[in-house]
Amino acid sequence: MPDLSLRLNKDMLVVAPLFTRKLLDSQMHADDCLEYYNILDDELVREAHLRYRHAGAQCTPTNTLDANRSGLQEHGLEAALVDLNRLGVRLAREAGFEHVLATVRLAAEDVVLEQVAALLLEKPDAIWLIGSDEEHEAIIAGIRELTDIPIITPVVEAFLEGQSADILCLMGEGREKSLASLGKLGGQTKAALMVCPLLSEPQYTTERQRRDALGTRADEMADFALEARLLGAQFIGTAAGSSPVLTGVAAATLLGLDVA
Repeated sequence: MPDLSLRLNKDMLVVAPLFTRKLLDSQMHADDCLEYYNILDDELVREAHLRYRHAGAQCTPTNTLDANRSGLQEHGLEAALVDLNRLGVRLAREAGFEHVLATVRLAAEDVVLEQVAALLLEKPDAIWLIGSDEEHEAIIAGIRELTDIPIITPVVEAFLEGQSADILCLMGEGREKSLASLGKLGGQTKAALMVCPLLSEPQYTTERQRRDALGTRADEMADFALEARLLGAQFIGTAAGSSPVLTGVAAATLLGLDVA
């Protein structure tokens, strides 16, 4: 697969959404640890990945967001930390994506670096830090001592001038706010830009209304992808747990792929 660092600020890339319970909820109990399914039912996780790969995504986050010491202790699974993280990367890779983005929730530096070290055993293409932490630059520096692969972080406008991440991610904002934020960022940073908008969620009660609502969101996604590209976004994704249909729309719009 191509080196992701060599593609930054060059190629358009479509990103699958973050893993959520929604992707596996037909099989999950309310108190289940999402990341434990990497061991408990690896085929279920693999199938979730494949839905987005077949839709046209080139990049995917791993099912490892809370597979750190603190998150796993809540379920008595801290002894499985290394295995859960290694499997998270491996399952994403086996689905055939061009790039695997290993997801890590921002936390105390030692907690983050312990998880990153486990993820690196399977050679992901990037580390994707999720959440907010005023010490994230110190955490990035610690990760740099472990690896030279790209690091993705949330946009923190107050610290934009001194940020050192390779990719800045706008996530969870609505269409208009996402586009406005992209407009502000262009020219303020040399980092590549990723955007994963939270599109409107129409209400429906019948199957026909559901199909119509999905069609409305697909049209919105196509328009958004084109505008985001013009504003300098290189990585286009969707909100956590979004339908593969929206990923397919982004792939068809930006990459010219003929996907279902």
